[in-house]
Amino acid sequence: MTGTAAGLRLAEHGYAALPAPVNLQPTASGTWVNTGLQITLPSAGIYQLDANVRGNLQASGSDFNVWLQARLWDITAGAVVPDSECIVQQYWFTQAAAASLGGNAVASVLIEYSVPGPRSIRLEAARINLRGTTIEAGIGSDTVSGRTTLRYGRVA
Repeated sequence: MTGTAAGLRLAEHGYAALPAPVNLQPTASGTWVNTGLQITLPSAGIYQLDANVRGNLQASGSDFNVWLQARLWDITAGAVVPDSECIVQQYWFTQAAAASLGGNAVASVLIEYSVPGPRSIRLEAARINLRGTTIEAGIGSDTVSGRTTLRYGRVA
């Protein structure tokens, strides 16, 4: 919403939380998945986009290098939002004995994005198995361990 109140400009802003976890394990390594988390930038301008992405990843074996990636996708333009890619979580392990590593992590993205008009932006994620396999991979969001969120604020 824009406008003035006592001479102050009220900024356009918005916030959304991922309503449920997204399981990336069934998808092929390297496949980008629409998480369902989306915002709409209402008009032309420069926006700060801010995402907190909670990942959960587990791998097992004696030799693996696996990770979760996230990015923002401009649905309207059909393109990646520049500089929005990040590694959410990564495990690599090489040892003769079998092992299992896993856990949760949070990655943040904070960028400025200039748009010529209204745009829809969504969060996408992928599981990457460079070596070895994962036994669990996903983007989490709940009231116990924390939400995966996406928000915007117009700055110009």
